[in-house]
Amino acid sequence: MTTGEFRKRQLVTSIYLPSLLITAAEGALLPILPVSAVGFGFSLAEASIVTTVLMVSTMVFEVPASWINAKIGERNAMLVSTVLGFAMTLLAFFQLGYPALILSALGFGAAHSIFGLARHSLLAEIVPEQHRPKSMSLLGGMFRGGMAIGPVVGSAFIVLYGVEFGYLAAALLSLAAGASVLTVPAGRLKATPSGQNGNMWAVARREAPKLATLGVASAIISAGRTIRLIGLPLLAIQLGISPGEASFIFGITGFIDFTLFYLSGIIMHKYGKFWSSVPTLLALGVTYLFSFLVTDILTFWVLASVTALANALSAGINMILGADLAPKGSRGEFLAAFRMLTSGGVALAPAMITVLTASIGLAGALASTGLLNFVGAYLFWKYLPIYAPDYKAPEQPKT
Repeated sequence: MTTGEFRKRQLVTSIYLPSLLITAAEGALLPILPVSAVGFGFSLAEASIVTTVLMVSTMVFEVPASWINAKIGERNAMLVSTVLGFAMTLLAFFQLGYPALILSALGFGAAHSIFGLARHSLLAEIVPEQHRPKSMSLLGGMFRGGMAIGPVVGSAFIVLYGVEFGYLAAALLSLAAGASVLTVPAGRLKATPSGQNGNMWAVARREAPKLATLGVASAIISAGRTIRLIGLPLLAIQLGISPGEASFIFGITGFIDFTLFYLSGIIMHKYGKFWSSVPTLLALGVTYLFSFLVTDILTFWVLASVTALANALSAGINMILGADLAPKGSRGEFLAAFRMLTSGGVALAPAMITVLTASIGLAGALASTGLLNFVGAYLFWKYLPIYAPDYKAPEQPKT
């Protein structure tokens, strides 16, 4: 699609709305998976396994997602993933026991991977390079909006009908995402076929220098943003902040994150990817490193606000970077490998916090992850100009 033909509104029903809905389904699902596990008589540790399964399956299923996209195309893959998401959340709705709950989490993680890869591949094809920053930061806003809307919709169903109806809310949201994609003509959601037949490993070996540098940096930024969602609630508990006060703080700072997400696209469009990625990692690194200075509710407010602002500043960075790095002719396979790294960052973050907190305490755990963010900042600084230079508009001929 040429620059003159492209408009972001063309992506509303094909990309933005279904992304909002499928993320809302995940947002409705995550809080109640451990609740159901505890209801079946399992411990908190066993209950947490269910959520971990969802995160890990999202990473692992990038491999078959690459093959599925190559075989049936991105639009069909998005439709298949929403039907799979509907089926898996409906399975959890019937409350068939712990094994069924694990299977539901595993299946929804697979659906998440298939949908996410298809969407990413389509955006890389459809959106011209100079439009990627604003278009993909807007998609980052859909993720944030979905994670805010999903729990609210789920809680409404739970209050009215019972815990299991939270899964029904997630199932209906998944189905609505598929319906939105279905309204778009197939011709508008068509990417150039890959010549690699879904062989992610062959492409990953060939593109190893990109993945080992900027791919790892993207995994670190994913982990850094996830640690914010795990470490801060633990810190609130350690400080003795009441659940009501903590929820209020997270709500307000989450609102900051959501309202400022488009700022990331403006910054990247005007100044480049460096000014979205490196400042985010430096801000997260510094706040985590000095989190031991947080001793009361006021300093906790400051910490939560700074991390929310940093998160907003990087909205869409991994989507843009994956699209910019992906080689033509093997875009889907490369994005599968790239997304496996970023999903790995999300999946490993809880494990890092758990292990480090148990061994050196929460302050030490946050400080250690803070140092990791500095490594990511260095990788972005060093390798963005080499592998993902910013788009420069062609010079107009002199008259």
